[in-house]
Amino acid sequence: MTFEWLPIIVLVAGLMFGLISGFPMAFTLGGSSIVASWIFIGFDSLPYVATNTFGMMTNVILIAMPLFIFMACVLEKSGVTHDLYNFMHQLLGSLNGGLAMGTIAICAIIAAMSGVSTTGVVTMGIIALPIMLKMKYDKSIAIGPILAGGALGLLIPPSVSLVIYGMIARVSIGRLFAGAIIPGLILVFLYMAYVGIRCYLNPSLGPALPKEDRVPFIEKLKLAKSLVLPVLIIVSVLGSIFAGLASPTEAAAVGAGGAVLSAAINRRLSWDVLKDACFRTMSINGMIMWILFGAACFTSIFFRTGGQGLIGDMMLGLENKWLIFGIIIATLIVLGCFLDEITQIMITVPVFLPIIVHLGYDPVWFGVLFMTQVQMDYLTPPFGFTLFYLKGVAPPEVSMADIYKSILPFLCIQLFVLLLILFFPQIVLWLPEEVFALR
Repeated sequence: MTFEWLPIIVLVAGLMFGLISGFPMAFTLGGSSIVASWIFIGFDSLPYVATNTFGMMTNVILIAMPLFIFMACVLEKSGVTHDLYNFMHQLLGSLNGGLAMGTIAICAIIAAMSGVSTTGVVTMGIIALPIMLKMKYDKSIAIGPILAGGALGLLIPPSVSLVIYGMIARVSIGRLFAGAIIPGLILVFLYMAYVGIRCYLNPSLGPALPKEDRVPFIEKLKLAKSLVLPVLIIVSVLGSIFAGLASPTEAAAVGAGGAVLSAAINRRLSWDVLKDACFRTMSINGMIMWILFGAACFTSIFFRTGGQGLIGDMMLGLENKWLIFGIIIATLIVLGCFLDEITQIMITVPVFLPIIVHLGYDPVWFGVLFMTQVQMDYLTPPFGFTLFYLKGVAPPEVSMADIYKSILPFLCIQLFVLLLILFFPQIVLWLPEEVFALR
């Protein structure tokens, strides 16, 4: 072991010590980097760290993040989700497993409106899970779709995580959004197909809605009006970006305005709703920003001590791209047991992205592959974040063992899509090439 690896070892050791001791992530990252810089560089490195952090603070792309979070918080209170569920309840309820399939579809719509993963999991855990359990759905069919569907918020645009990746990787956020659409839709289709096939083969897993509870076709058409506001919000955000009418930050402002308007139309807009949404936005955004600042300290010292070059040279020296991809994915899986996606982006993307580009791959493709992998981390027992989100709102009869068991088939689907993206990059790159070639 040469001396040049010693700063990296100290940085990683400080990070692991902070994680094990339960120290807040932002201060773990910042503290370990400052200690390592003092030991190996001296106090002269501190202005360098401060300059890098300040540069991140002034990045205009970050303005999109609190706007998307505010949009999600307002939508939670606007009644849109309840109306959507009532519509899907009647539209698909006559099919075996229909409520679970409808829940997946609603989670995808929520993801496309909010850009975060917690909204779908928590909302459907409160609304859909008790209804499915009351209708004698098997727990695995009732729980798994909520977890898998909710985690789509990490991948389906306008994902806040993709915004941060775009800022760090310095790639077009519009292209990232376009690239994530097809993989996200593939996941939605495969999740719904899995539930539909299992319940068709074994109807007792997901009984159909009783005939006496079904409404006529005309009533279903009336319920379909609940789709209007979500579709308008999605089109206004993504359409304005893809058409070149607005930047992601401006589109986020449009989405936030659309969320407020939808709350007003549903007669749910009040001072208390806005106040709660603002406070929650400030709390969530503040947590993310502190993690970003701590990670900026960490990566600046990591670069200053030559860590990026050492790891890059070591991995490229393997001369086998599949082995390199295997190491990258394995690293992300391990980190996913301890770190949220924001921290993973900040720590690993600056290290892995130059390697990916050197191998001839597109940064947009790697961003979508990265988010698909991180989405798996959110679902993987025993540390997946969505597992604990759902447990917090689930009925008492739902145990952690039930939650762990229910997610395994969906993890296999997620892994299959990850491999599809890895071996067939055009799944990601086709839509960005088509959309942005027209501009």
